[in-house]
Amino acid sequence: MSPARFRPCRALVAALLLAMPGIATAQTPLSELPLEELLRIDAGRVFGASKRFEPATEAPASVSFITAADIARYGYRTLADILRGVRGMYVGDDRNFSLLGTRGFSKPGDYNSRILLLVNGHRVNDNVYGQAEIGAEFGMDATMFERVEIIRGPASSLYGDSAFFAVVNVITRSGESLNGVSMTVEAASLDTALTRISGGRKFDNGLDVALSGTYERSSGVDRLFFPAFDSPATNNGIAQGLDGERLSEIYAQLRFRTLTFTGGYGHRQKFVPTASFGTVFNAQQAPEQTIDRHLLADLEYGRSFGPTQVALRGSFDQFSTDGIYPTAGPDGAVERLLNSALGNRWSIGIAVTRPLPGRQVLTSGAEFIDNLHQDQSGRDLTTDTALYGKNVESLQGAIYVQDQIKLGRRLIANAGLRYDRYENFDRVTPRAALIAMPSSNQSFKYLYGRAFRAPNAFELNTFLFGEEVQNLQPESIETHEVVWELYTHDWLRTSVSAYRYRADGLITSTLDPTSLVGTTFVNTGQVRAKGLEFETQMRLNRGIQGVMSYALQRAEEPATGTTLVNSPAHLAKLRVSVPGPSIQSFVSFEVQAMGSRRTLAGATLKPGATADVSIRAPLGKALELFGGVRNVFNLQFADPASPSHAQDVIPQNGRTLRVGLTWRLWAK
Repeated sequence: MSPARFRPCRALVAALLLAMPGIATAQTPLSELPLEELLRIDAGRVFGASKRFEPATEAPASVSFITAADIARYGYRTLADILRGVRGMYVGDDRNFSLLGTRGFSKPGDYNSRILLLVNGHRVNDNVYGQAEIGAEFGMDATMFERVEIIRGPASSLYGDSAFFAVVNVITRSGESLNGVSMTVEAASLDTALTRISGGRKFDNGLDVALSGTYERSSGVDRLFFPAFDSPATNNGIAQGLDGERLSEIYAQLRFRTLTFTGGYGHRQKFVPTASFGTVFNAQQAPEQTIDRHLLADLEYGRSFGPTQVALRGSFDQFSTDGIYPTAGPDGAVERLLNSALGNRWSIGIAVTRPLPGRQVLTSGAEFIDNLHQDQSGRDLTTDTALYGKNVESLQGAIYVQDQIKLGRRLIANAGLRYDRYENFDRVTPRAALIAMPSSNQSFKYLYGRAFRAPNAFELNTFLFGEEVQNLQPESIETHEVVWELYTHDWLRTSVSAYRYRADGLITSTLDPTSLVGTTFVNTGQVRAKGLEFETQMRLNRGIQGVMSYALQRAEEPATGTTLVNSPAHLAKLRVSVPGPSIQSFVSFEVQAMGSRRTLAGATLKPGATADVSIRAPLGKALELFGGVRNVFNLQFADPASPSHAQDVIPQNGRTLRVGLTWRLWAK
């Protein structure tokens, strides 16, 4: 680089150094910061890595955080929006569900069953498909998130099934953090409108109450063109007015002394324009649609007995879905088929954390799950005739233990083991970590772990006639990872990690002439992958902040050496938030770039980058204006489709705008 070209870079570095808060003062170690401060900053404590709060530098995992302030600044609407901006992750959309990819793996048609989704440490993957729903179908408004923890790598040693590639733990907001009542109205492109009322308060007697209700509707993209259906008989490939969505969400949390109750209910109706599963294209009179419902009721009791901390939890979860599919009848008329699933479960668990002699911290626990319903059924709505159905129930249980040993001031060893028992198999999964800490704000980690994904009720019982699949076993993964992390108080966070993993026995569908439906599931899939991830975050004076990340990854099938479908080699992300023109206002920018991807048909999708802009500006003490533009440059791009689609790719939204107003009705 020539001296002339170097001068702007040197000037930028100098400006950043001058803006750093407290650059001339001594740094405060993370271990000496109060808990409130640790939870406020990204360099804080993480819960999901060990089922107890610990400094991120000591956690046996590579962890990222997204805070409530980040969610507000960047205008994130769903959990999918949040995860899309996280290092090494990417999100696709088949115009029905949001599909999460991480570390090079995002199999089209695999609905996030290899990611474990938690709400305040409680499992919310359903017990029929094992699906972690992260889009609007999740059933909880993102404005009710206090923070989101992303714990990378296998974590079955603590959580069992589905903690395969990562664990995502959503920590919800309390009444104290809401501190008042507010009403939000919003209008956006695609004939979208939203209304939300939320409120919360912590009373003098210690009772903390948070409540929220949200309703949203959208007409979606009015005209979508799919070349696979480009003929006069199918409206020349145009799906007209079939992309709408309706959703309603209710959230409640009550805390009193040692008890915490979290409840939520979400209902989403999504019209599907893609004619998936061989349905009739552009069926105006009987459109394809999916209706999802989620109910969560979780009660946790936590208490300290001297140095020992005990947490007891009892929960009830219910998931149901109805898919309505238009099909061509014998006389050419459109008929409607209904595919339904109902899953509900009771679960109880106990976790105990206790310091031991020799500078140890022991975490142990047990869980029991009673899957009352894992039911699937089908019905011809035109004739009101039952077509197929199977009601399933099952039991499962687990015990686990994890021990952290401080071998000195600068070295930590961590090991964990879990035993899971299902009705047809059992699994033992280990995890180990060695963490060297040259200082309290810096760590070098070597991480090893194994994890499994159990075959779900859908895979064990074939779709139509309830045939049980024989000899289907859990999938397994083994991961090695090295991590360097540096947290420089509250202004700089840097992380570099390198990993490799091997996944075996992946469950895939295959042709089976002996089956009544012609297909079955077998353990034949294999993946080998390696990658490098880098992230740096800055928080400067006057509220200026930015995050930059890059991921280099390669995931391939070892038998052929070919890169996986929908697996980009490069992911680069940048987000910056700066003060706006008025007091306490902010303008935020986000850019996400993705490398080329392969489709199921062997085509290659070109690399691309999208840019978003958001703004928040107070209008006096009680009002706040916000708005944003997604896909500012109107990039035309698509995601690879799954085998259930006739088309090879699914087009995504172009430029969209939104604007809203929040009115703070009451504040303590």
